[in-house]
Amino acid sequence: MTRIGYVLKVYPRFSETFVVTEILAREDLGQDLSIYALRPTTDTRFHPEIARVEAPVRWVPRPRKAAELWETLTEGLTDEDMRRRFVDLMPHIASLSADDVAQGVALARAAREDGITHLHAHFASLAGRTAWIASSLTGIPYTVTTHAKDIHHDSVDMNLLRKVCAGAAQVIAISSYNQDYLNRVLEGTGARIILQRNALELARFAYRDPKPSSGPLRILAVGRLVEKKGFAHLIDALALARDAGIDFDAQIIGEGDLAGELAQRIEDRDLSDSCRLLGARTQNEVRSLLENSDVFVAPCVPGADGNIDGLPTVILESMAVGTPVIGTFVSGIPEVVINGRTGVLVPPASASALAQALGDIASGRVPARDLARGARALIEETYDSHVQAARLASLEDEEER
Repeated sequence: MTRIGYVLKVYPRFSETFVVTEILAREDLGQDLSIYALRPTTDTRFHPEIARVEAPVRWVPRPRKAAELWETLTEGLTDEDMRRRFVDLMPHIASLSADDVAQGVALARAAREDGITHLHAHFASLAGRTAWIASSLTGIPYTVTTHAKDIHHDSVDMNLLRKVCAGAAQVIAISSYNQDYLNRVLEGTGARIILQRNALELARFAYRDPKPSSGPLRILAVGRLVEKKGFAHLIDALALARDAGIDFDAQIIGEGDLAGELAQRIEDRDLSDSCRLLGARTQNEVRSLLENSDVFVAPCVPGADGNIDGLPTVILESMAVGTPVIGTFVSGIPEVVINGRTGVLVPPASASALAQALGDIASGRVPARDLARGARALIEETYDSHVQAARLASLEDEEER
């Protein structure tokens, strides 16, 4: 019997709706899942969909003291085979922190106790490393889904990334952009890299044609308030749009380190009456705001630290409900926002191009209904969570055969 262990850095996590969507789709297929969380959540709000998850959650102990570390190792390495495997693994994990290694041992023990036949980690960083260690100690195969910061960031240890990915049965890329990148940086490792896109539970996102705006252009943006989301450039674009005579009401959803800086930018550009920072919102609240917006903007940019977005799930959500999307030529975004067919694309960090695109939407120069229908068709064809879950299951079945 196949039993899947999901290895996650934090569970539940407010910003990682794609993980919950994937788990729910796999449970709908009747798969037996367990969740292993490496860190406690610090979130104070949760999406209601989490209550639908049936998989048990097991917190993997993280030793804080030397005595706890020793106890974890001695209790986890319970048989001669695991001890031999640990000795063989030592040269490869010597650079890791002691608690990372200990959690790998603890996960190995838990996976064996729970009868797990396959481990699946989201992100090739902490979760991927832990799954790699546990797999090396038990022989339980693992897959890892790569996303953004875990592969696109100055802090990424490329030697360690190559080890984690080389040991995986499959390395999953969420976009063709990421797949091409991984093919380059993992060359020679033998890593099997496959494309498996993030997806949506489509029944929760009813489509409607966009309606002509009878008042101010209703603009929505969603994401963590960090550099790579590009919200500073959106605010500058809004100032240009206002100066061009465009009437709008803009809302930005999210929390993050740049909240104060962005609030000051809004004030400095005299946009306080037409642009608001709303803070965090649940997935249901975001969906309602998407349904009542005229345009969704994803002004993503490459960060100074090399960090870029993989493919923001909220872009898919906007396309699913029929709200036209303006995106940028960054990472996997052009794979879903196809300029002139499913949305509008502009260069990253170009406030003027973004302001022009907003003006085109407001004036009707862009065929919003045609874009929205094309976007929904693409989402139904490629981003259905149940189709993607079935594909994941088939990959794991293929391993067992």
